[in-house]
Amino acid sequence: MKSVAKRTFKYQLIAALVCTFATSVYAETNYFCGVDNPTQAAQIETLIPTLYDIVSGRPEETKDWHLLKQLFSPGAMITPVFHKGEDVIAQPGSVDQFIDLNKRLFKDKGFFEREVSQKVFKFGHMANVLSVYESRRSPELAPYARGVNSFQLLNDGRRWCVLSVTWDSESEQHPVTAQILHLSD
Repeated sequence: MKSVAKRTFKYQLIAALVCTFATSVYAETNYFCGVDNPTQAAQIETLIPTLYDIVSGRPEETKDWHLLKQLFSPGAMITPVFHKGEDVIAQPGSVDQFIDLNKRLFKDKGFFEREVSQKVFKFGHMANVLSVYESRRSPELAPYARGVNSFQLLNDGRRWCVLSVTWDSESEQHPVTAQILHLSD
């Protein structure tokens, strides 16, 4: 009887160790936002400015595309909205497609985007951030474009990540008004 009890205890101990190890591995590797945990993703207040910093720069500057990918959830969508006359064209794509587009568009010219104002709606583990932006060819030049980025974020219990971002640029049909410029008021 003692040997059966010893074996049962031994099996229970092994099972507990395997479960503990499996849970530990799961906890370390199966976060919704991915396995990486960049410090910039700890808070919304650091995540959004980091995104603007990464896409901004002179043509010869190397951009941290690896960090950009870490700040998005696997499978995240990036959707720019374009206007051609009366037509509205949305082009959803992956983070990799966004990076390729940026490399092509800004290979020979500077691009500097900065946030002008922001409005955050946060509930539980999700947040929506409306971020008014200005785009410049150089930090010293006047903006050539303005618009609004709409970020959908999730906190997986460890950090924030971008689920999707959609943006629309200012046009005659929808100008950036004083009310939009002062979202945080």
